[in-house]
Amino acid sequence: MTLSEREAKILSATVEAFIESGEPVSSQQLYDRYRFGIKPAMIRHELEALAEEGYLEQPYHSAGRVPSDKGFDFFARCALVDSCSETQRAHADFKRLFAERAWNEFLSELTEDFGVMGVVGDTRGEVVKEGLDYLVDHLAWETPQEIRRVIRDFFEVDERLFSAIESWKGEPLQIFIGRKSPVTRSEGLSVIMGRYQLSDNNVTLCAIGPKRMNYRRVIHVMRSVV
Repeated sequence: MTLSEREAKILSATVEAFIESGEPVSSQQLYDRYRFGIKPAMIRHELEALAEEGYLEQPYHSAGRVPSDKGFDFFARCALVDSCSETQRAHADFKRLFAERAWNEFLSELTEDFGVMGVVGDTRGEVVKEGLDYLVDHLAWETPQEIRRVIRDFFEVDERLFSAIESWKGEPLQIFIGRKSPVTRSEGLSVIMGRYQLSDNNVTLCAIGPKRMNYRRVIHVMRSVV
């Protein structure tokens, strides 16, 4: 299904509102906050259609909608496309630390600012990772098993990262939602991966966060560090 312009705007607004609040989003909330040119009843109809196409889910009867993995993927890819047309100006500190390959300091800044886990690996076999505590603090846990999966991902990401680097295809900046990630196994995570050429060394940077991460800001930093 190819979304119409209005459907795409309503879906993006729904995902954005959910990222901010963590609560199901209703047609009335969207009507109050955005200007789609239609009444709440029509917005509700559009939300139902988006749910039928798998972009949204309804946690329980009479609740608002929440994004599915397909909905998060749509939103993240729109953020990726939008960032291409923007003037890329990273924070000076991010740009300087990346150029200096000061990975510990760079990742500390990244994880603290965005509540994600950061991983850097290169073709020489070096892997640096930071931010498990920030990631844990920003995830909505439902079961102890989910915590264990994320901790296991932290310790096993090194080997998975090298496999991902070897099989990398396509664009130098990519996004993976949930189980589609090549470097994590937790269903509750999103991964933004960037590949960069620094002198004679290929460097891969991963920002691993909750599905409710601020995709636009993280993408902006990752696209503009070089």
